[in-house]
Amino acid sequence: MAGKTAGELTPSPRSIIDGSEAASVVDTCCLGRYGLSRFVVSLSVDAATAKRFTRTCRMETIWRRKIVPAVLVVTALIVLAHVVDSVRNDAQHMGVTLLITLILAFTVLAGRLALNLLHSRHHPKEVRGNVYIRGVDGETAKVWTSLNPAGAIKIIGG
Repeated sequence: MAGKTAGELTPSPRSIIDGSEAASVVDTCCLGRYGLSRFVVSLSVDAATAKRFTRTCRMETIWRRKIVPAVLVVTALIVLAHVVDSVRNDAQHMGVTLLITLILAFTVLAGRLALNLLHSRHHPKEVRGNVYIRGVDGETAKVWTSLNPAGAIKIIGG
C-alpha cells in the first residue's frame, strides 16, 4: 500500500496474523530503513502482537530520540580527545580513545541487533514510500482489500 494512504485505511475485522475474529485494532508505527518512518497503520491483531508492536514503536522512539544523540555526543568527545592526543603526540591516551571507540561501536551494534530482534515479523515496513506487511493471512488480506478503495492495498504473493 502507498504510505500516504496507510493511515486512512479501514482495518480488517479479522486478525492479519491468523484470520481469527477476536482481534483488536491497534495503530502502529511503520519501520523504515533507519528506525521509524513517518507512517502509521491501523491493523487488526491479537493482544500479544499488539503489545509487541507498541513495545517496538516505543523502543525505536527511545533509540532515535535518546540513544542516537547520546552516541553522537560521546563520539564527538572521543574525536576531540583523539585530536588533542594527536597534537600532544600522546600514544598512551590515543590507545585509550581507540579502545573506548571500539567499546562504543560494539555497544551500539549490540543494542541495534537487540532492537531488531524485538521486531515482529508482521510489523509494517516502509520502503520507498510504500508500506509492506509480511505474513498477512490470505483470507484476511482479501477482506481488507474489499473494505478499502481500489488500489489502496495490493496483495503480493500467495
